[in-house]
Amino acid sequence: MSDNHFLKTIFRLRQREEVLLFTNILKIKSIEQREVLQFLHEEYRTEALNYPHEAPDFDEAAALWAAQTVYWAAQFILYRENNAEDLEKILKDFKGQVSPSAILSVDLCLRFLPAMLVQLKMIDPEDEMVEILENILYRWHYSGVNYSLDIEKLDMKPVMDNACLLQLYLNRIIEYKKIKLAESELFKPHIKSNLGMYANEFWGALSS
Repeated sequence: MSDNHFLKTIFRLRQREEVLLFTNILKIKSIEQREVLQFLHEEYRTEALNYPHEAPDFDEAAALWAAQTVYWAAQFILYRENNAEDLEKILKDFKGQVSPSAILSVDLCLRFLPAMLVQLKMIDPEDEMVEILENILYRWHYSGVNYSLDIEKLDMKPVMDNACLLQLYLNRIIEYKKIKLAESELFKPHIKSNLGMYANEFWGALSS
């Protein structure tokens, strides 16, 4: 890992929730990608041990795309040597299917994107990259539960079709106390069932 800045950045992000950048390097070598994938696969295995129901398989392509997206986004936020056209070319969305496997695999890195967006907005709320990153979160909204997204624009079908992902989504809604999501027709019955007799104690806002 000594010469793999990509891996160092993702490792630090996962372990300490900090972004560590060495220089403005956009090109990532194949060997660096493989090392990051090995690390993320192991991270996924560890997290999946505590997943409810049957955990979806790890999606390598989705996980790598997310890691690169977060890595490049962090560099763009810091260095800002690229225009909007360059950003759109590099920060492309994942071309694969939005499946439960992909959703949980990209979340290993995309869960840190909301915090990065908050920092970016503090620097420049009109930055072209804000819209690009927000569009990514709209597609991968499990990673953006703690970010302000328009519920009406979210495709919930992949979530509702998978028992493991649905429960994890519910857990995240409860963790971040996202009342609008919790009170939606899709989630409200599940949330109340999860909280049970403790609903009033832990979340009085739902008691109505």
